[in-house]
Amino acid sequence: MSFVKVWILGMLSPARAFDELKAKPAPAWGLAAVMIRYLFTSLTTILSLHLLGREPFVPSYLTFLGTETYYRAEIFFLPAFGFALWLLGSALVHLILRLSGRASDFDQILNVVGMGMLIPMPAVWLWDWTTIALDWYKTTVMAASHAVFALWGAMLYTIGFKKVLGLRPALAGSLAAAITGLYIGLAMVFIR
Repeated sequence: MSFVKVWILGMLSPARAFDELKAKPAPAWGLAAVMIRYLFTSLTTILSLHLLGREPFVPSYLTFLGTETYYRAEIFFLPAFGFALWLLGSALVHLILRLSGRASDFDQILNVVGMGMLIPMPAVWLWDWTTIALDWYKTTVMAASHAVFALWGAMLYTIGFKKVLGLRPALAGSLAAAITGLYIGLAMVFIR
């Protein structure tokens, strides 16, 4: 099954998609997934916000980046942020598993996390573009909707860790929560 077919299957039947992912090249598919997610987001959503002259909802925590130019800079650093987040989240899972005395295949973790990041993105992109076009791109709307997307991502990680790594649901869910918490914490600083 091709990369795109596994991606689409992940939206329709995540358990089957992650069963397919077990036999796919790791970590190559995870890397491809992360790069697609963050490059496409940069070149569509963030570029749109920049071209429309929008400013972030809250001032930049990064003092060297002005709020008025933040989206222009984010177009370029978002893919690096996504790559770093993919590595950090996967390393966190690997570390927790190793410290708990469990065997851990880091390459497979990278694939699960990467595909977990990519699978919900068509819905996220469509939602973001619609809210931008209709001028609904507001703090409360985006916070509530992206919380739902974060829960979807956490469920995908849980299913992936269960299917690909053979973990019990409680452990898989705890690891998914750890990745989601890491993502939200870092996104609050870097993503606007």
